[in-house]
Amino acid sequence: MKDMTVESVGWRRLDPRMLLVNLRWLAPPLGIIALTALASGGVTWEDHKLQIVSALLFVYLTCSEMIRWRTTRFRVTEEQVEVTSGLFWRRHVAIPRDRLRTVDVTSGPVHRIFGLSIVTMGTGQALRTDRRDQVKLDAVSTADAATLRADLLPRAQDAPPVPGPQHDAAPKPVAPPPAAVEIARGDPAWVRYAPLSPLVFVIGLAPLTQAYNLAERLGIPVDIGGAVLGAIEFLEKMPGWLYIVFFLMMLIAGAIGTMLLFTEAWWKFRLVREPGSATLRVSRGLLTTRSFTLEERRLRGAELIEPFMLRWGRGARLKAIASGLRQTLDGPRGGSGALLPPAPRRLAHLTAASVLGERESPLLPARLRAHPRAALRRRLTRAAVASVAAVTAAAVLAALTGWSAGWSMAIAAVVVVPVSFLLAADSYRSLGHAISGAYLVVRSGALVRRTVALQRGGIIGWTVTRSPLQRRAGLANVAATTAAGTLGAYTMRDVDYGDGLVVAGEAVPGLLAQFIEVTEE
Repeated sequence: MKDMTVESVGWRRLDPRMLLVNLRWLAPPLGIIALTALASGGVTWEDHKLQIVSALLFVYLTCSEMIRWRTTRFRVTEEQVEVTSGLFWRRHVAIPRDRLRTVDVTSGPVHRIFGLSIVTMGTGQALRTDRRDQVKLDAVSTADAATLRADLLPRAQDAPPVPGPQHDAAPKPVAPPPAAVEIARGDPAWVRYAPLSPLVFVIGLAPLTQAYNLAERLGIPVDIGGAVLGAIEFLEKMPGWLYIVFFLMMLIAGAIGTMLLFTEAWWKFRLVREPGSATLRVSRGLLTTRSFTLEERRLRGAELIEPFMLRWGRGARLKAIASGLRQTLDGPRGGSGALLPPAPRRLAHLTAASVLGERESPLLPARLRAHPRAALRRRLTRAAVASVAAVTAAAVLAALTGWSAGWSMAIAAVVVVPVSFLLAADSYRSLGHAISGAYLVVRSGALVRRTVALQRGGIIGWTVTRSPLQRRAGLANVAATTAAGTLGAYTMRDVDYGDGLVVAGEAVPGLLAQFIEVTEE
């Protein structure tokens, strides 16, 4: 393909090498068929229905990709980005360039083999499942993807020249382009934070879920009902030391799995401020490389995320709050706007300060004000109700199954009651709010503690909600609504009603005052 720049306004096709990407669908079924043929000396329909159907599916997908390649055109002009696609149902998307909020470049393992990348451009106004405000080019060459990303970003050197006579000025030497300013770089030692996640238990149990499929493939008859009853009987007779061995094996398998996921997602992580432009760029990935770009003028704050297990290791994740971010869920591979993987908490604060352009992180807990004791009583009441419900449910289950009701209720009480009250106390300790310079800071959450620093200038409204119990306790939920971030509102939970209104009025003077009537006693 020719060099792709914004001056090239002609319609272009996707890279023809995209047709080869479908080979990934053909490799697994053909590999299984080949290995079986070598081992048994033949291939039959009954033995390889799934593999043969997969091969036919590959043919269908290849034909579909050929049609998509022939019917898809795109162009980038000075005013907008346009894409047309479809054979019978034509689709034409045109997005003005001044509305573009994100330019993401992704390249999976197969795409990287063929030197291809996926470029996703969007306004950030639509949901992830909606493509009306999103343009996705799958796929273009890696060089063209880098050129597209660079051309679509605002640059300082694009500003108009200062008017005035210039003919007498001596020519100035051309300075070399400035280097990118590195804000954070991945450290291999951060992999120690990967197992500090509930996902370690899910991955640790995953091998057990494949036992049935493996037994079936080996021709071992397995009765699900009998297997469950047999497993229960085996567990009842199993010695205590074997429980410990099984639990350790689960933890080891889960830890290895989470560390592999972490390494794949955050390999060669870098957060830089790009030269000549007011943009932040995150690049990362081992098998699938990802590049996320964010204009700093769209930045409205930062969010510090501390799941309870990660807090034990004094770690945290950092996420951007910005307008135009696509709505995606957080996960081990990072969600929308992820600025830092699980890393030391101190580094997360330093990164937040650098990204926000502040001397000190506004997310520091020392700045926060505690909430009233009535908020603690509400959480302890909920914990008591949950404990009673759990013990009652254990008694009912024991009556239905014939187990000992006393032992069931005792186990439920020993497990649920302390956990409920500990979570209630931790949830109260997590509550906090403050006004820190240009930011409103809000913190809440027990299992996942979230501290949000939202620019006061990015607040567009307030929502005050009070349940009957909150009114009786003098509390309220005061939410700052904003066009930035994936939530759209950040809430001071169970804050004193008067204090919450005062903070809201101080954060954005005049916005809430018109709805509040002041009375003198």
